Amino acid sequence: MRQTIIISTILLVGNFVFGQSIVTTNKQWNNVIYYYNGGLPPVEGFEYIKFTTDTVINSLTYKNVKRINENQMYWLPYGFIRENDSNQVFYKINAGDPERLLYDMNVQSHQTILVYGLGTSYTYENLDSMRFYIRNIDSILIDQSYHRRINLSLPEDTAYVLEQWIDSIGSMGGMLHNQYYYVGGDKFTLQCFFENGILTYHDPNYTNCVYFTGADEKTDFAPTFSVFPNPISDIAILAINGVEKKNSISVCFFNLLGKKVYQSSGVDRITLSKNNFKPGIYYFTITFSKGVIGSGKIIID
Repeated sequence: MRQTIIISTILLVGNFVFGQSIVTTNKQWNNVIYYYNGGLPPVEGFEYIKFTTDTVINSLTYKNVKRINENQMYWLPYGFIRENDSNQVFYKINAGDPERLLYDMNVQSHQTILVYGLGTSYTYENLDSMRFYIRNIDSILIDQSYHRRINLSLPEDTAYVLEQWIDSIGSMGGMLHNQYYYVGGDKFTLQCFFENGILTYHDPNYTNCVYFTGADEKTDFAPTFSVFPNPISDIAILAINGVEKKNSISVCFFNLLGKKVYQSSGVDRITLSKNNFKPGIYYFTITFSKGVIGSGKIIID
């Protein structure tokens, strides 16, 4: 009788997926985006996230994050991510930024934890802090295996589950995004999750899960850009690398209220003068004929 009990326990545990890494190169996340529309009904879109090659930054090894959305033809760089041996996941947008904790898959029930999530709007992209209360931990059946699920709420409203982290998948609010709704910004939720090219999670509220293989038209594309000096006290150069010379680049600048205040164009170098701006902080988006290259921030002294 004792032997039978031991065998049954081993079979049961074999159906559970606990402690599996999130940061691997064999996965793809499809996030639904509800683009903030200035008080009007949001516009629905999609983004696709994957992790690729290694990059060493300050002696730590990160995976390069790549992203495309519904308007882009190429995978674009989208930051750096790593996971330590304790299943804590860290992310940074730019190589020189401090890393921020996205997920801690080893938390315990009734703890309070400070994490970050990528918040965006048409003029904004930043890692925003948020404090969660670990309401409880259970499991969920995904692709014939039970995955550990961490249910999170706000510390001031522990009766309501705001966010969920799933072992080996990440946030149900969408990879990189640690909340279902950011006031004044875009809203995200996880639509689909692929592992080894196989669809293992699909939110039934949405149709059509798209998976990109190496043969897809949307291939890797890695332009880079920099502004120097920044902050700008007189003249600065916005330099774009990795785009063919025949492509015209357009840069739009927005103030903190989201109003476009300046636009310029060029090929691979654009001169910026403080005379075109009032002192303050401005966000910009760089585009060309094939889509969005990236976005950033300048400071005018």
